[in-house]
Amino acid sequence: MLYGLMAIVLMAMDHRGNYVPQVRSLAQHAVEPIYHVVEWPVEALHNLVAQFQSRRALRAENERLTRQLLAQQGGLQRLQTLEEENRRLRALFDGARNQPYEYRFAELVGVALDPFSHQVMIDRGSGDGVQRGQAVIDGHGVMGQVEDVQRHFSSVRLISDPSHALPVQINRSGLRTVAFGMGETDRLILPNVPREADVRQGDLVVTSGLGHRFPSGYPVAIVTVIDREEGRTFARVEATPLAALDRGREVLLISLPEDVGEPEEPGPAESPEVSAEAAAGEVQE
Repeated sequence: MLYGLMAIVLMAMDHRGNYVPQVRSLAQHAVEPIYHVVEWPVEALHNLVAQFQSRRALRAENERLTRQLLAQQGGLQRLQTLEEENRRLRALFDGARNQPYEYRFAELVGVALDPFSHQVMIDRGSGDGVQRGQAVIDGHGVMGQVEDVQRHFSSVRLISDPSHALPVQINRSGLRTVAFGMGETDRLILPNVPREADVRQGDLVVTSGLGHRFPSGYPVAIVTVIDREEGRTFARVEATPLAALDRGREVLLISLPEDVGEPEEPGPAESPEVSAEAAAGEVQE
């Protein structure tokens, strides 16, 4: 009965003065640190697991992005290669535009650049209509002429070959001469230019069309060296070929129109003023 009376008294006091919630609040504040101490190991374990999972996810995402970047870089490199190839092809066909000749596209499949024989192999032969003596150009200038023809490939002798001679003329003055190879892909020699001839550094050298082997008007080289030594009849003139003799893979074969006639059988081109032997002597000097 005493306990029942005390309970009734407490309920009456709580109803009137709201004492029990205050006591409960004080008790919760008192035991709150105990809850934190008990929950700390569990929360620490959860945070540690979440951190490891996050790092693992970040590492996987990083590896995925790295692989994706490498793949895109590889594709970009291929795209740059295709753009460069497209640029070369555009230059190749732009150089042949508006010319009264027929052109056949070919690619280099082999190169032999030793000091005694500058030759390349192309992937076109007699089955594709290739003939001996045909002129070969690239997007910048004359490269050489077809020397040997097989069924599915042909051999081209470059203008830098020591045994090759090309009838040319100075585009500015119209002076005709012959350009001989020197066994170097970046040098040609014009040995029979008179000492007082109108030749300047930077002059464009083009094909003259003599010999019916190379059509006239195609760029060959740029004059870079002029040596007018006293007491000599001819000046020493050197030029740098415009064609990429040691670079690139795409070339054009020039075919004469049917009404012009077939090109003559190829042979060593002779200078109208001096022989190849005299020119060779000039080179050695």
